[in-house]
Amino acid sequence: MKKDDHLFLIDGSGFIFRAFHALPPLTRKSDGLPVGAVSGFCNMLWKLLTSARDTSVGVTPTHLAVIFDFSSQTFRKKIYPDYKAHRPPPPEDLVPQFSLIREATRAFNLPCIEIEGYEADDIIATYAQMAVEAGGDATIISSDKDLMQLVGSNVHMYDGMKDRQIGVPEVIEKWGVPPEKMIDLQALTGDSVDNVPGVPGIGPKTAATLLEEFGDLDNLLENAETIKQKKRRENIIANRELVLVSRKLVTLKRDCPVELPLDALVLEEQDGPKLVSFLKAMEFNSLTRRVAEATGAEAAEIEPASVNAEWGEKAHGPDLDPGEAVSSEGEKPAPDSEASGPAALAAARAARFAAVPIDRSSYETIRDLETLEDWISAARDKGLCAFDTETTSLDAMQAELVGFSLALYDEDQSDAAKAIRAAYVPLAHKAGQDDLLGGGLADGQVDFDKALAALKGLLEDEGVLKIAQNLKYDYLVMLRHGVTVKNFDDTMLISYALDSGMGNHGMDALSERWLGHQPIPYKEVAGSGRNMVTFDYVDIDKATAYAAEDADVTLRLWLVLKPRLAAEHVATVYERLERPLLPVLSRMEERGISVDRQILSRLSGELAQKAARLEDEIYELAGEKFNIGSPKQLGDILFGKMGLPGGKKTKSGQWSTAVQVLDDLAAQDIPLPSKIVEWRQTTKLKSTYTDALPGYIHPQTKRVHTSYSLAATTTGRLASSEPNLQNIPVRTAEGRKIRTAFIANPGHKLLSADYSQIELRVLAHVADIAQLKQAFADGIDIHAMTASEMFGVPVEGMPGEVRRRAKAINFGIIYGISAFGLANQLGIERSEASDYIKRYFERFPGINDYMEDTKAQARDKGYVETIFGRRIHYPEIKSSNHQVRSFNERAAINAPIQGSAADVIRRAMIRIEPELAAAGLGEKAQMLLQVHDELIFEVEDEAVDEATKLIVDVMENAAMPAVSMAVPLQVDARAAHNWDEAH
Repeated sequence: MKKDDHLFLIDGSGFIFRAFHALPPLTRKSDGLPVGAVSGFCNMLWKLLTSARDTSVGVTPTHLAVIFDFSSQTFRKKIYPDYKAHRPPPPEDLVPQFSLIREATRAFNLPCIEIEGYEADDIIATYAQMAVEAGGDATIISSDKDLMQLVGSNVHMYDGMKDRQIGVPEVIEKWGVPPEKMIDLQALTGDSVDNVPGVPGIGPKTAATLLEEFGDLDNLLENAETIKQKKRRENIIANRELVLVSRKLVTLKRDCPVELPLDALVLEEQDGPKLVSFLKAMEFNSLTRRVAEATGAEAAEIEPASVNAEWGEKAHGPDLDPGEAVSSEGEKPAPDSEASGPAALAAARAARFAAVPIDRSSYETIRDLETLEDWISAARDKGLCAFDTETTSLDAMQAELVGFSLALYDEDQSDAAKAIRAAYVPLAHKAGQDDLLGGGLADGQVDFDKALAALKGLLEDEGVLKIAQNLKYDYLVMLRHGVTVKNFDDTMLISYALDSGMGNHGMDALSERWLGHQPIPYKEVAGSGRNMVTFDYVDIDKATAYAAEDADVTLRLWLVLKPRLAAEHVATVYERLERPLLPVLSRMEERGISVDRQILSRLSGELAQKAARLEDEIYELAGEKFNIGSPKQLGDILFGKMGLPGGKKTKSGQWSTAVQVLDDLAAQDIPLPSKIVEWRQTTKLKSTYTDALPGYIHPQTKRVHTSYSLAATTTGRLASSEPNLQNIPVRTAEGRKIRTAFIANPGHKLLSADYSQIELRVLAHVADIAQLKQAFADGIDIHAMTASEMFGVPVEGMPGEVRRRAKAINFGIIYGISAFGLANQLGIERSEASDYIKRYFERFPGINDYMEDTKAQARDKGYVETIFGRRIHYPEIKSSNHQVRSFNERAAINAPIQGSAADVIRRAMIRIEPELAAAGLGEKAQMLLQVHDELIFEVEDEAVDEATKLIVDVMENAAMPAVSMAVPLQVDARAAHNWDEAH
């Protein structure tokens, strides 16, 4: 081995464990021999060999070896007879696979190394040391913490399940000590799985703290009597000898008597016929095909190898058991750990399906009812299927159903390439894609009504789990056809519950992230720009490839993501906050809300007149006419001609006229920018609402149907679009006038139920602020109370300006506002704003403690949690970029508060409909809109009082019983003919 060579050392035991415990049981069809672990091992090994350069390791190895344990009788047993004494025997169906896996390693043309009396970790340590001494580098394919003591500048580890390289920084981040102190840390903490004693009561964090204080284990033991904590001091002194024994047990030997020199580990080209012969013997058809294609071997001409499973101690490798599981944190969990369950299952499924390319040519087009009924029968037999609709529009309220796709999963199928099959059912494709005015339906489609009836039976069958991506769209489409989807999972919402803040939850992004597959872009089948056609004009063969792939990918994503919910303790979030809200929102969207066209028309005229008046005033102040909507012309007037302060040029060389720039100038009471800000607000209201809203009125229902997104924000807040009804200004007269256009039908009222200061109440609860809790309990004006606490002003007769400043600080603190931001908001000097914030924290010290604790949690775990367990991730919380880091810190402070408030209203929305139905009000009071902390209902006149009482009661108790709020929730409710009067 020479400089720049790279040695891969594969922890064979870790590979075996993951392969066995992560995949469904698999037997060889010809004789029933268990081969599931062998299959997983071979797929993982092939993937590593063919794609190492494309992983985070970024190199192709020049040398490689797979290392195994020989037996349980090692030198450590002589040091401590109880070492690994509690290991249970391996599962019975794993026993014959140990020898087969060694055969597999040799079939891959790789050294298969084991030494009697030594563990695989010792052999790995020895070869890693030899590689470094020879001037090369080594990568250990494992995430086992026992091997982290080997990490250094030339030795790294690689966790293939996470595609994550583990170097010195990662070890320090995880354990709080560098690799060279991992031995001391493990000696102190011990290992219950390996029966390494350690010191009772000493965990990793305590051990890291002690080692930081005393330097190393020897110095710690020598000066143990100086440890301040009595119990800790006594435990360490009493267990001194066991600690020294533990250190010997966890220290890896780096001088094992290896027989093969480094040069014998040179990675050679695969012997295609040899490997194909073994794989054919194992009956791994899919991998056989891929290996044959890659190596040029003629699989059909190669005979299966003669391979026999071995039994006995050497075969079953007594050291391999569930204790060898490598958790997501890189630790060895106990035998019943979840790492051997859902987490490992998700990881292995990801590896399995990522290794099997999607074959679009295998998709089926279902063209007759009999075949469709066969597929539906198979779905019922399997108990689950993936489902997706294809329509003519993104607007679920106006989309016409063109077809649908199904995907089925056969968990008993050993060949991953055949485990999933998918099909498309065309229903309403037009004849002649190029003739948009042309004929009738294309040939070869299932009768629409008969297919819909068959599909209805499947979708409403509670015994079959329906899996979809962004199901709310399909749910609403089917609802309009009289079909209610029952018993479902949504992969988008599962991903959202798991990884909020970690990226996009759309199917294409998830497919690339988890499956390494890029689905067909929509424009490839439907065109783009002027050439785009609706899906009913897409050729059926193209439609099949596109639509069936959607169902296929969705099912694979479910197989990968669903097990993580339990493993990562977020199943409750998905089951209680995400999934049950989906049909609630679908029904709200279907109901829509009435809008008065005449009111909007009149408001458009008023806004147009106001905008024209403002334009004249702007031209007069500027001394000339110009295009106010042109950033360049506006910048030249403000900063070039008039020389106003604060002018900054963008990279393109023109003056910046961003909102903040104009707001800052307007705050200084400079007339021209103040008028421009007012003009912008006026024209935006006109274009966004009064002009645009009539275009959203549905031609049949005559109502506006907004669309809600469940996974668009990181904190759990819902987002509204097409049109966005959550951003209509409520603090301006014009904004309130727009709300008057939202009206109730004759004989009904609009009922607005709005949480009062819910985020401040959540803050008082989570930060445990006694003054705030008491004020809310007593019904005191919270902003006046804050002003009184901070500025020493009596609540009685308090000036409005003082209360306004306290209010700005109260809400600003929730969003982690800076002195700069508060100064801008209040129009004061930054020093004065800084004094306000400092005084606020002095009066309410618990808030600052909460903020610092929250930031620390985000840095430590990478996420924060709401009071209901929703996780919001901040992967850039440790960014070296100060601005990025500060933004993430502010967001992390706010997220548990805003997220908890969002969760409360979600819980309320989920509960209200059943409660209304139970009270006989289901048809008399219907939920129409959700706008941040407010719910809008349309209620029959005679039911207003009863509905109001029930709705307020449900909303105020929405947190119960999951969370007992230390602060009472308060809901203000009012009914009127239009939204503005009800608010």
